[in-house]
Amino acid sequence: MALTAQGPHGERALNLLRDAAAVLSDPPRWNAPYEVAQSCCRGAIDSILNLAPKDIEGIEAATRAVTDAANAAVDVWRTDQQVPDELLDVLAAAVDALRAEEGNPGGRRIRQIGHLVQELTRQEMGLAEAEAVRNSWTRFYRDTSGVVHGSGATPEESRERFEGVVVAFEQLFLGLPERAGRLRQLASSEQPSTQDAAEIASMSDPRAGSYFFRAAVSRNWLGLLPLDRLLPEASRWPALPYLRRQLAADPARVCAWVEQHRATIEARGPGAVGMAVSLVAEAGMKACGVLQQIARARQDRHVLLRISYWARDVPVSDRTGQWVRVVEDVLRQPSFGAQESWEAAQLAGALAQTAHLEGQLRSDGDRLGVIIRSALASVLAVHLSEADKWEVSLVDDLREISLADPPDSVLFTLMRAVLDLAREDARLGVPLSVRLRGLDNKLPAGPVADRLRSVVLLESYDRDRTDAASSGPWWEQAVPLAGRLAAAGSPRADVADFLALLKDACPDQHRAGLHSVLAQGLGQAPSAQEIADWKDTYETAHVSLPSAWRTVWELSPVLAPEVLEPWRPLLEMLTALAGQPAPARPEPVMHITSWVESHGGLSADVIAARAAEEGPAAAAGHLTTAPVERTDVDASDARAGLLSDLVAQDPQLWARAPGGVAAAAAGDPAVLAAYFNSLHRAAREGKITDAELAAIAEAAFATRPAAGQDTPGARQLERVICNLLHRAWENGLLLKDSSGAAEGTVEWLEGLVTGWTQPRTDTQQPLLAAIDQPGGAALLSLIAWGLQQAQRTGQELTDPVRAVLARLLEGEPDDQALSVIGFCLGQLVHVDAAWAEEQADQLCTLDAPWRPAATWLQHGRPHSGILARLDRTALLQTAAGPDGIPTLDKIILSFLTGSEALGPAPALLTELGAQADGPQAVSELLSRLAQAVIGCEETSPWPERAAALWRCALEAQLEPAALTGAGRFAYADRLDDAVWLELTARTVARQPEVEAPYAVAERAARHPDSADALLIAAAMLGAQVDVFHRQEIQGHAALLFAQSTAEGAAEHEQLRIALINAGAIEAAYKDPPASP
Repeated sequence: MALTAQGPHGERALNLLRDAAAVLSDPPRWNAPYEVAQSCCRGAIDSILNLAPKDIEGIEAATRAVTDAANAAVDVWRTDQQVPDELLDVLAAAVDALRAEEGNPGGRRIRQIGHLVQELTRQEMGLAEAEAVRNSWTRFYRDTSGVVHGSGATPEESRERFEGVVVAFEQLFLGLPERAGRLRQLASSEQPSTQDAAEIASMSDPRAGSYFFRAAVSRNWLGLLPLDRLLPEASRWPALPYLRRQLAADPARVCAWVEQHRATIEARGPGAVGMAVSLVAEAGMKACGVLQQIARARQDRHVLLRISYWARDVPVSDRTGQWVRVVEDVLRQPSFGAQESWEAAQLAGALAQTAHLEGQLRSDGDRLGVIIRSALASVLAVHLSEADKWEVSLVDDLREISLADPPDSVLFTLMRAVLDLAREDARLGVPLSVRLRGLDNKLPAGPVADRLRSVVLLESYDRDRTDAASSGPWWEQAVPLAGRLAAAGSPRADVADFLALLKDACPDQHRAGLHSVLAQGLGQAPSAQEIADWKDTYETAHVSLPSAWRTVWELSPVLAPEVLEPWRPLLEMLTALAGQPAPARPEPVMHITSWVESHGGLSADVIAARAAEEGPAAAAGHLTTAPVERTDVDASDARAGLLSDLVAQDPQLWARAPGGVAAAAAGDPAVLAAYFNSLHRAAREGKITDAELAAIAEAAFATRPAAGQDTPGARQLERVICNLLHRAWENGLLLKDSSGAAEGTVEWLEGLVTGWTQPRTDTQQPLLAAIDQPGGAALLSLIAWGLQQAQRTGQELTDPVRAVLARLLEGEPDDQALSVIGFCLGQLVHVDAAWAEEQADQLCTLDAPWRPAATWLQHGRPHSGILARLDRTALLQTAAGPDGIPTLDKIILSFLTGSEALGPAPALLTELGAQADGPQAVSELLSRLAQAVIGCEETSPWPERAAALWRCALEAQLEPAALTGAGRFAYADRLDDAVWLELTARTVARQPEVEAPYAVAERAARHPDSADALLIAAAMLGAQVDVFHRQEIQGHAALLFAQSTAEGAAEHEQLRIALINAGAIEAAYKDPPASP
């Protein structure tokens, strides 16, 4: 039975329930039968609660925590007459926790049952299940406890509580397959009763609730079930499928239901509100009322985003004034515009486009266009009231804004939407007074509204000037507006263009008035003495220009001579100071400079042009003498950075004359290092030829700093030279003579190594530290030369290399030098096995992390011979350690290449699995083994060898956890399907929790004729995965079940039961989808 399967606590609970049943079946035999029966029920509940972990605490623990924190605070106060903030924080947290417990009666028992539910179903309880537990387990515990502590018990109460406890036990422990028939019956009922609803309300199994709402057909459930079953939660909504079907059948009813319970939904958080919005949004305009109520509250941006999606999905022909009000409420909220600027722009654009149906004027009785103009201006007014004054000036020209590529600030987005609508209005012949009415009525008077008016007039001029009815009003608006713009100061480019238009196109009858308002707006011109005084002060203290003077200066190119005449002395003085007249348009407040100006003011364009015309050497010479204007940067660094960027842009050009460039920049090692380093990077990326690389390496070597030179950049230059030599030799290039080295190269490298190496064994990352220094790079380069020589001649390592390596291996250990040797160990052993054998004790020991073999395991090229020489125990400990993946990769490659260096695979896997963390290491090995064969060649022997290794892992009788990584083989399409099915079935029989269970289920679903596939899918249905992947696995398993040709077989029935236990009851019974 289900209770006996729970162990001693379950057996005790079962016996107590049997005793309670016996007492209630024959009350006269007992002196206090009903008290005894309820005591038995209380004991049975206690036994089940004892199955949960002991560390699940409740109100008693919260009360103790408050008492302890209060006592600690009082003790400190009595001693010090003050309480530290830390203690007050502890007390406050304890009080908050106690209040939370007080607000959640029976919370501990709900959490205890919730733990059991998750263990049994692998799903967490939701709010509905928690409420079911509160109304059953918590209530019965409370009521039976009262009887135990002395309250009376009637026969009716005793029987009701006993039956309720039995039902609660059934809900918790009775398997879903045993309850599936009743659930299907309830879901298919057309006329459910209140008793049926109570049965649904009592379900503590989240799988049952999810299935019920996927299958329920009756519209009456909406009025029968408690709200906890129907309402959304913060991140889940089991009832959503049912409500969607009801919405499709009767959208008005469901929208009204959501509106009725809006406050309760909002109390559950923005996640719940967002899901409710997504539901009703499917009703189109029928949801407008409830969405308006939701939008009016200050909602989370994600909720507003979903309302915005709804608004844009509503067909333009269906949109109404109520739709406009919803959009207006969304756009009004600052959080939406600030965090969803792109969506806000699309919504504002949709609002503006709605004003005119299909690009045509609406009929006289249709006032939607008027409503939209007012709404847009109203929303803009809200955002203007919250914007800083300077923010409006950040955009230099409002005409450059586009809703297709909106700015980050919703303020400018709304301005553009207003302007777009006004421009469309002008195209359709809407009178100018109507176009400006929203700005006049909604926006506060001031410079921003005037700037918008100027752009409206500017963008409509070409149409309005040809319309006799509009031309007069246009100028009547434009002339006084020009005066206000002049008085406002800080003009932007769009305002300047508007004033330029007035200057050029003003009719004679308005010209005098225009000049008058402009002169009045600009104010009184300064006297000669005021100008002279400011000039004297500016030349000594660099004071700023007065605001009114700056306005005149910036607008001088677009104002008539008559207006500027009083200001002529000021303008002449400013022109002399600037060396040129004012720019044709005002400079932007924010000026985005080119990246080239980051190099201390040096011009990349100039240097690049000289390199193209006169050659790289001439350009480098010019660069080294060019002055660096900025004093806050190092001149050498600025030149080096610029040259590095130029070489990266055109490496072929700069690789033509490395000797000439080196000669031109010979006095600055930092510049030389930047030049050659960029060329080295280009060589690594394949952008220059081997012949060019050889010449570059020779030229770089010729610039090597003299011994002992310690000028800035010298060490960096040495490292770059070593890197270039290394790459040249690694590419098999011969430099100068038959030895493959320019004269003095080997000696120079030896000198760098000798000067760098020292006894040390505590470097954190020795290999990285080594190659970042000239000595380490030199050792790497020297080894590369020795390898090239050995490969070219077919002989052993040259004497200079052997001598350097012997000195490093036999002397006091230098972890950095030894790490470089370890990095190259695979190549060294390959070209000179005899040398490796001589030095095996120093090379292949793993007794310290600084040994060469330790570095080789982490970073070196694979070599089976080295693996065979390593101490097996140390090797396997490393493979099972925290940084064991590179070692595992070498072990894997050894088996895939057919090497027998490590002996039989079963023995190796058994030994590896026996290490500390060994099962996890074997699992990782299987996972990476699968990745190694993914996408390999069709004729490769690797899949077959990988399958053999997987089979060995199964036969080695390792811990189940060692098989987890085998799930990754689901991606290995090169692995034969029959082999994969067999091995995967064997794997999941021992370890159902494998990697990538969704991929495993998907591959199994491709084989409806396989019994193994059924077993695999059944196992995957129990995987611990997130909701999305759980649904994905269920979909694959359901498809396999539906298409299986093994109906009636044991494996088929096993999958059916697994589908039911996963909550996919409809798939297990092959029920058709529920309909409204």
